[in-house]
Amino acid sequence: MKVLKFGGSSINSPERVSKVIQIVQSSLENQEVAVIFSAFGGVTDQLIRLSHMSAENQNDYTEELKALEDRIFAFVKTLIRAKNQSGVFAHLKSTLNELEDVLHGVNLTQELTPRTLDFIMSFGERLSAYVISEAMKDRD
Repeated sequence: MKVLKFGGSSINSPERVSKVIQIVQSSLENQEVAVIFSAFGGVTDQLIRLSHMSAENQNDYTEELKALEDRIFAFVKTLIRAKNQSGVFAHLKSTLNELEDVLHGVNLTQELTPRTLDFIMSFGERLSAYVISEAMKDRD
């Protein structure tokens, strides 16, 4: 079995994601492959910043969250055909709503524990892995 791990800089744009998908698909032809994706480039830092903004009662964290959503949706619009996007957007919106709920809780308590920060940061990998897997399905 071959393990392929792609860090954030290798998937920081839709164009780079397309190249990664080509690498993964060509590797699948020859052997079993396990694939690991980091968050899209810069997303982990953005999630950390969002977490601290929320804990420090900086209400503009919601604008930063909207910017993250816009970026993720732009990946989908570029990587997935329009006829297959609605289900992907629905799933992503649900995941982003969960993130928003957690950040709102941090904002209300003004407390950011290491465990909560880890959970918030996990959204980066969850979002990128989902978008890329859906983009790969779209190419079949």
